[in-house]
Amino acid sequence: MTTEQITENAKAILLLCSRFGSGDNGAAKPLTTKEYDDLASWLRTRDWWPMDLLEESNISTLHDPTLPVKLDRLRALLTRGTAMALAIEKWTNKGLWVICRSDDDYPQRLKQNLKGNAPPILYGAGDRALLSNGGLAVLGSRNVDAQGESFARDLGKRAAECRMQIISGAARGVDEFAMHGAFSAGGTVVGVLADSLLASAVSGKYREGLRDGKLTLVSTFIPEAGFSVGNAMSRNKYVYALSDFSVVVSSDYKKGGTWAGAEEELRNKDRRPMFVRVGLDVPKGNTELLNKSALPFPEAAWKEDLGDVLRRSSSAVLAPEKEKSLSLDFSGSASSTAIPRDQAQAVQERTLEYVLTNARSATVFEAVKPIILQALKKPMALDELSKTLDVRKPQVQDWIKILKAEGLVRMKTVCKSKKLVRIDPNEELAL
Repeated sequence: MTTEQITENAKAILLLCSRFGSGDNGAAKPLTTKEYDDLASWLRTRDWWPMDLLEESNISTLHDPTLPVKLDRLRALLTRGTAMALAIEKWTNKGLWVICRSDDDYPQRLKQNLKGNAPPILYGAGDRALLSNGGLAVLGSRNVDAQGESFARDLGKRAAECRMQIISGAARGVDEFAMHGAFSAGGTVVGVLADSLLASAVSGKYREGLRDGKLTLVSTFIPEAGFSVGNAMSRNKYVYALSDFSVVVSSDYKKGGTWAGAEEELRNKDRRPMFVRVGLDVPKGNTELLNKSALPFPEAAWKEDLGDVLRRSSSAVLAPEKEKSLSLDFSGSASSTAIPRDQAQAVQERTLEYVLTNARSATVFEAVKPIILQALKKPMALDELSKTLDVRKPQVQDWIKILKAEGLVRMKTVCKSKKLVRIDPNEELAL
């Protein structure tokens, strides 16, 4: 991979969000994921892509008070082309590649599961197609007893036998035991690194797996990054996001990255099913995760197809937890987005019924949200939306503020007038 093989959008994202090793001595701090996502949202209001920031003629017009990043900082970041080219050449010579959120082969699982927190850049080595295959995330402590080690190895092997990929943090202990188990049975593995990607990519212990297409190493941190506790703690959310299921083999209680990552995942309403190793001698953290709604690893998984057992074990438990949603499909004429008055009255009645039925957990907004999004299948001005819904304009304004904050609606210039449009999540994360 050279700078010529990287798209203009990816170049812009790299310049905005990456450091480039010792050759990058610029004073400007690269954008965080949150800062980049805010900038991407701002770019969409202008119908721009990141590559549009590479045009000096565009930069000179950015004296906009709504710009979420200071203009001087943007300029400093975008003028690091030489440092970027040198870094990419170095990484390429070691067999590394770079994927940015605008690229077609960026793993959609990260966008779907992390939304705006999907990392703008992924650095990696190996077959990048493995990032889209899903699989079983195996997590656990670095210091694990003999029973935990045996469980992790056997689980990796069992997953490979059932053609299920292993996803791990590639750290010492449980992570590596599960990886070795998968390799021993010819399985594939994705290792999500928190540090030292460059050194790991040329390490003897990973050479065979990378060469044979059985291993992909990926990181959200620059390839030269050293170890830090913060990076290690934040890495687990990407392990979970790339998986279909997860198993926590061993976790300390209320300390360490395994516990913190599992807690964070269990708070996620759209989480993947999480299982925990159970038994008389498991760490206290395992038991406490069960109390937080993780599931016991089913014994049947050792005899039957692993994927089938995990799906079966989780579906009956997690399905009732899914948030109830109201989905209405109005069939108005093709020439108008207005809802007929009799249907508007029916909407109000159904909204009231929904709120009363779900009074303990619902709000009026939760009930009307799908109705507003349905109405915004076509762009419309605020006044038009208020008339369409037969609701007072100040109330609609309040609802629109919430929808904007949730990233579901934005204002866009259509035919020289400001109109509200519904955001397509896939389009939104193309940047």
